[in-house]
Amino acid sequence: MKKNAILSFLFFSTIFCYSNNQLQADSLINQLSNTPDSIKAGVLNEISWELRNSSPQVAVEYGKQAIDFSAKYNDYENLVKAYSFVGVAYRILGNYSESTDYYYKGLELSKKYHIDEQEGYAYINIANLHIYQEYYNSALENLNKALEIAERTEDKRMKAYVYLNFGRAQLLRKEYDNALINFEKALALREEIQQVSGLAVCYKYIGDVYYEKMDYANALRKYQESIKTVDESSDKDLTANIYIKIAEIYLQSKDYILSEKNADMAQKIAVEIGAKLVIRDALKILSEVYYQTEQYKKTAESNKCIIRYNDTLFSQQLSEKIFNLEYQFEKEKKQAEIDLLNKDKQIQELLLTRSQTLSITLSIILILVTGMFVYFFYSYRHRKKQNLILEKQRDELKRLNLTKDKMFLIIGHDLRGPVGSLVSLIEVLLAEEEISSNRSLVNTFNVFMKSVQSINDLLENLLFWARSQRGDVTYTPEKLNLNLIVEKNLLLFKGIADSKEIILNSSISEEFNVFADKNMLMLIVRNLLSNAIKYTRKGGSIDIDIMRENESLKFSIKDTGIGFDNKMAEKIFKNDSFVTTAGTNNERGSGLGLTLCKEFVTKMGGAIWAESTIDKGTTFYFTIPSINSQS
Repeated sequence: MKKNAILSFLFFSTIFCYSNNQLQADSLINQLSNTPDSIKAGVLNEISWELRNSSPQVAVEYGKQAIDFSAKYNDYENLVKAYSFVGVAYRILGNYSESTDYYYKGLELSKKYHIDEQEGYAYINIANLHIYQEYYNSALENLNKALEIAERTEDKRMKAYVYLNFGRAQLLRKEYDNALINFEKALALREEIQQVSGLAVCYKYIGDVYYEKMDYANALRKYQESIKTVDESSDKDLTANIYIKIAEIYLQSKDYILSEKNADMAQKIAVEIGAKLVIRDALKILSEVYYQTEQYKKTAESNKCIIRYNDTLFSQQLSEKIFNLEYQFEKEKKQAEIDLLNKDKQIQELLLTRSQTLSITLSIILILVTGMFVYFFYSYRHRKKQNLILEKQRDELKRLNLTKDKMFLIIGHDLRGPVGSLVSLIEVLLAEEEISSNRSLVNTFNVFMKSVQSINDLLENLLFWARSQRGDVTYTPEKLNLNLIVEKNLLLFKGIADSKEIILNSSISEEFNVFADKNMLMLIVRNLLSNAIKYTRKGGSIDIDIMRENESLKFSIKDTGIGFDNKMAEKIFKNDSFVTTAGTNNERGSGLGLTLCKEFVTKMGGAIWAESTIDKGTTFYFTIPSINSQS
């Protein structure tokens, strides 16, 4: 009880301080040095959650500190929360890759330590992210898992969040009737548990459904209920957005006085909290009101403000982001070039040393051969010396080959930084509203992303190949969820598939677990899925499935691509050659991928093969022993 009281006091004190000054909140954190680390982790988690909307980058930092404290003292409940909160902050920042990674880490930990509540919210967070990415099938699958947990634990609060997100997904898909049913369910649950802060959100989304159905009377009624319910002092962003929707309804009905009044209230709140997009939307409504009421001077002034927000402030923010990313990219690129030159110099020195050693060795061999004819009596001794020299040469050649493989490994690692920075830059640009709304720009950036992803795949394959040649790749099996492996790879290749208008389908109907090496399994699925996209024509489809077969799990990736003949089928899995052909959009590959796939499947005790028909498609199969067969 005492610990909970201290935690509550520190939490509310921290939130109050932050509302006045972030430095005061930081000062309060520094004063916790004499308190238990478990309490610090809880306070840091609460700060991270409260700052997610106003300062998401700061929320990330506090969340990562909470992760460190929780992990140090095995506070798994706070650790899972911290992963969830950091993932939410990254999602608000638009960094979906990092967000996905943290969500799945939290999900795995909550399942491992049987923290049902956090497992349910992890599924909700993943579904929420997939809704933003318009990946609806996966979103619904995760929401169903969360609903199952909520019903089993009788957690009505969690169930309300599930229904709310069901409704959001259906609203975006224009399934208005189904969306309305789920919003009403969420509203009923929140009324039952008296979650007042959530009622306003439900009323607002119900109003959105009516608005989209052009039932403006019911929409207005729900928005007005939301305004009565919302805490305007703490949830100003929601309040401003509701006033915007009310103003739009009055504008539709040509009640310009009320439209102007509500737009003015929205603009006032938005200016207070710095919500620039809401300010712009309010100005658009006011501009139309002024135009319809023949107040042309005010119309012109409002339009100037809109242009300023669209072309100046937004562009400035975008330019700053691009500048910072370009600066970091150039810095890392120059450092990589310097490191690459140093590595080249070392390789040249090694080659020179080897050349000198070979020259000396040849001279010695020539002397020995000449001595054989002169001193036949000493021939045996000379042959013995010659064998010793050759053995040293073999050792030297082996050492040089190992050094060469190490150089490949170092170079590959050094190039990952610049390529990763370029991926992040493209992701940030695609997340910007002005770019995402321009189909031409989106297509262009998708082409860039496809090229960068191809380079990234080549680097990953090169690193694994170099490590394999050095004997550094060890088989480290662990219990894995194949469904999560598939989801991560589908998310990774969604943009590339969309650029070719290829549909990615998952036919997996149940949950599969396997005891295998995570890195090897990720590489196998990534390479097979990349190959399928590469050789599938525009508008095609790719189906992924897993089925049980005796004591193994059989994984299949089936495409509708160009296929290949029997001769090619015999070559693709040979270890002595790398076979590659151009893709349907002239994509190029190295041929390393399938070689590595065969090597790693074999290490895990499975088999890999392909079935193909020219112009009809290809199916790649591989098997992995199931957990039961390895127990």
